[in-house]
Amino acid sequence: MKKSIIAVMLGLVCVGAQASSFHGPDKAFLAQAEAVGVTQQNWDSGKNAKLTMQHAWRFTHHYVLEKGEYVHHLGEASGLDLTKLAALDVDGVHPMDVIIRDRLNQEALVILKDGKLVDEYYFNGLSQSSTHLQMSVTKSFTSMTLATLVAEGKVDMNAPITTYLPELKSSPAFANATVQQVADMRSGIKIEAEPDKSWDERMTIVQDWNGVNTTHPELESVLDFASLLNARSDVATGEAYDYQCINTEMLGLIVSRVTGRPLAEELEARLWKKVGFEQDAKLMANAKGEAVGSGGLNATPRDVARMMDVVINGGKNRAGEQVVPKAFIDNLLAGTQEAKAAWKLGPESQLAPNAWYQDQLRVFNHDGHTFIAFVGIHGQVTVGEPATGVVIHMNGAQEQTQATRTVAITFLDVIPTLLKAAARS
Repeated sequence: MKKSIIAVMLGLVCVGAQASSFHGPDKAFLAQAEAVGVTQQNWDSGKNAKLTMQHAWRFTHHYVLEKGEYVHHLGEASGLDLTKLAALDVDGVHPMDVIIRDRLNQEALVILKDGKLVDEYYFNGLSQSSTHLQMSVTKSFTSMTLATLVAEGKVDMNAPITTYLPELKSSPAFANATVQQVADMRSGIKIEAEPDKSWDERMTIVQDWNGVNTTHPELESVLDFASLLNARSDVATGEAYDYQCINTEMLGLIVSRVTGRPLAEELEARLWKKVGFEQDAKLMANAKGEAVGSGGLNATPRDVARMMDVVINGGKNRAGEQVVPKAFIDNLLAGTQEAKAAWKLGPESQLAPNAWYQDQLRVFNHDGHTFIAFVGIHGQVTVGEPATGVVIHMNGAQEQTQATRTVAITFLDVIPTLLKAAARS
């Protein structure tokens, strides 16, 4: 069945006129990058982040996601002077522009209020029309695409994941998990991580993240990798929050399985053509056409901010069309008891005890604010506060991923400060 699904996907993506088009790596760009020592094998290392985050899609196969006819115009900036705000770092308090640009290695900051532009800042050559790798912010887009299928009655979140991916019935881990538990990162899978990494490299190898897979030819799909995973012995399925990218890839495969189309096409049709984006995006994939649903989206900062604006606007775009199901957002903001209890068993609860992870998004309660967040490993952060209508998007290119210092500065100081300032603007 695995090979037939891939064949169907390839048959669809190769016909570029029908939907999102599929492309190989940018060979001219690869040659240029290799001349200065950046290759397909090392482009994603932290030390190269400030060089490659704006060009990540060029290193891999990728889809082009076309925007729709409707564009949500943000208007002219009303203005927010970062030099009049401040945040704390190791060596004391600094102006907010210094913290964001120099201390957090952010390359963009976009702030909206009620769908209108408050202000925007770009660094390191980034511009309004430049795409930037969003890394795990992609997870939220994959989940929201799935949510539209749930609303149509095509997917039951409480069903075993094997209902849609029967190949996982032999998996010691996934065989016992529901779709909802997978979406909440509560699947109970055990990942044997490489030193200094939080993932098993076999997953990125089968995704052709660093060139075409030659070391594990027996793995033709991320589903092959997922079926090999063991279950954790210290917790029961559904009990603990454990952030693992392969969970998201299974959600992306469910989208493909129930629709008969690649994730990229469904994401384009259900989100990219409806939200009101102003630019096309790129979604990275392997050579067989399997999109990287956990971290492959390359989009402009303004467009990611537009996506969060839809979320905090009850799922509607600014033309009044329901894009993301309202029930999905209401349930997210309420949080389930299971998701809240599971969060407390994860490491992030040490910094944010009053938060939870549900359906591939985070909800934080801190310093009088309740906000939803999309989060990426190199400092990509998008937050939206429903009570004030404020959206903040930052595109990081941080060398050290998930560092305690940068995460703490961002979520405990910078975000609350910007939310207060933007709400008053």
